[in-house]
Amino acid sequence: MRSPTPKQRRQELIDTYILSRRSMMMLMAVAATPGIEMLLFGGNKSSQASATGNFENCNPGLETLLSNENQPSKPKPPNNPNIPTLPHKDTKATQQERLLQLGKAREEYQTGLRLPNSAKVKTLPAQEAFSERYNNNRVILSEKIAANQQAFLSNPQPFQSFDDYAALFPVLPLPGIAKTFRNDDVFARQRLSGCNPMELKNVLKLGYSLRDKMGITDEIFQAVLGATRGRKPIHNNQTLNSAIREGSLFVTDYAVLDSVTPKETQYLCAPIALYYAARIRGDFHLIPIAIQLGQVPGESLLCTPLDGVDWTLAKLITQMADFSINQLYRHLGQTHLVMEPIALATVRELAARHPVNVLLKPHVEFTMAINSLGDQVLINPGGAVDVILPGTLESSLKLTERGVSDFCNNFSNFALPTNLRQRGVDNSSILQDFPYRDDGLLIWNALEEYVSQYIGIYYKSNRDIREDFELQKWFQALRKPVSEGGFGIVSLPASLTNRNQLIDILTIIIFTAGPQHSAIAWTQYQYMAFIPNMPGALYQPIPTTKGKFANENSLTSFLPGVKPSLTQVQFMSLVGTKRDPKAFTDFGTNSFQDPRAIRVLRDLQNRLESVEKRIKILNKRRQECYPAFLPSRMSNSVSG
Repeated sequence: MRSPTPKQRRQELIDTYILSRRSMMMLMAVAATPGIEMLLFGGNKSSQASATGNFENCNPGLETLLSNENQPSKPKPPNNPNIPTLPHKDTKATQQERLLQLGKAREEYQTGLRLPNSAKVKTLPAQEAFSERYNNNRVILSEKIAANQQAFLSNPQPFQSFDDYAALFPVLPLPGIAKTFRNDDVFARQRLSGCNPMELKNVLKLGYSLRDKMGITDEIFQAVLGATRGRKPIHNNQTLNSAIREGSLFVTDYAVLDSVTPKETQYLCAPIALYYAARIRGDFHLIPIAIQLGQVPGESLLCTPLDGVDWTLAKLITQMADFSINQLYRHLGQTHLVMEPIALATVRELAARHPVNVLLKPHVEFTMAINSLGDQVLINPGGAVDVILPGTLESSLKLTERGVSDFCNNFSNFALPTNLRQRGVDNSSILQDFPYRDDGLLIWNALEEYVSQYIGIYYKSNRDIREDFELQKWFQALRKPVSEGGFGIVSLPASLTNRNQLIDILTIIIFTAGPQHSAIAWTQYQYMAFIPNMPGALYQPIPTTKGKFANENSLTSFLPGVKPSLTQVQFMSLVGTKRDPKAFTDFGTNSFQDPRAIRVLRDLQNRLESVEKRIKILNKRRQECYPAFLPSRMSNSVSG
């Protein structure tokens, strides 16, 4: 923190206190993620010692696994099941009942626009409100956050070093990353098992000229490889071209941030970070090679691990960029705001007894409620996004709009195997330890089989797909452009003609709502609440030359002061904490009434129990534990 006058400091603290008191009761309801789940589900231990100790055993946030009471329940068939049916196989009288029910649903679920390409419910129906158990956890969480803020404000300390930011956690558990964030390996591993594992791409697969994108030479590359802090020098004769050919070079390119307009007092850039995948003495490492602070090689400053404090600053800037992409493009855009149109299409076009409606119901639960709340306290003027992130609110939401468009224009690419292949990160012989990929595929494969078995109960042939007029209207509503009154997933095929198409679509939807959202949301507190690891914004201009900073402490001028820091901790405590006590697939007879469907769900739960055991075994072998895809801590929908 820059050195304000005593009068300025007192006024800042007063303003912060007023802000926290005014916004607390509103913000407490926002999104969700484990990070401090133990505070919600028993185990009210909030001491920093217990949090960091568990972090050392399992990173990040495994100390917050859901308690046993939140394990998926084994569903039992109801006494008088209401069996889902296909509309074209119903009697005329039942078809008429379905039409009347859908007419009422369309009246209740009228649509509006949140963004030009993102539909929302105009007025939240009462039946979409949070449950009592969900609300109870919101209250508990808000009390913990309020106590944390009050404890800090009772004895605030200036931020004169990175470590001083630990004082923001007098009650809440200090994220374990606070101990390890300076390490280059930890920085690189956040591309593989952090809260945003979506940006890493293989240079060869991208097909662009690295030398045209970055001002890097073979000499720089070889110098970094040869000086990896006491490790055995690796591939001293390696060149950029040979590393590209063998598929060992990876980048995170944040070029999309060039479209964001910064506020007057905050700064950002669109960096490019380069990494090399290597084995050193038998262990896999993703080695950071260089970071370019901008998109113009030769003009944008290039830093390497050999540059001391300048390298520390370059990592800080890259983490800031990753924060913005995670929050606006991936989390808000590609989970929350793409799921609400799907939820609306489902409730408006598929009768309550339609098997696809029944299948999707748990995965859109509270989606409209959480997004409606976000409109009021997160993406509104003066809300958390406006305070924390460096872009103007208008340009930040433009970035979210681009994330939505990416999803809607390339829907099939969001099948996990396809996404991994297109990014060139699917090869386990090169990226040998990529927990997001390896654990995610276990979940994806289980879900794909589950959806296939479920669809097979009701659709005995492709003809059933074609003749299901409700399904066809649902499909056409999804793919119709928003400008024409549809829900904008324009990359769906022109027609829905077979079961395999439907299985693929539904698997992507369920994966996005549950596992994918859990992976990028429920790890946020561990990585994004501790500000020196991932600041929301920078408060000094992006440097263009090296050697301006004497030591790490001088970099605190780039970090936020009290008000935005407290807002970031509060924000991450909320959107990074899972508040719904249900675990993934814990919906049972709340949704499923058909004994055949319940058997399929039991099969999935049994398979996920095996997946959980396998992930726990894998975690014992990893440099850091990865809890994001443990079924016991995933949620069913983006509401968490």
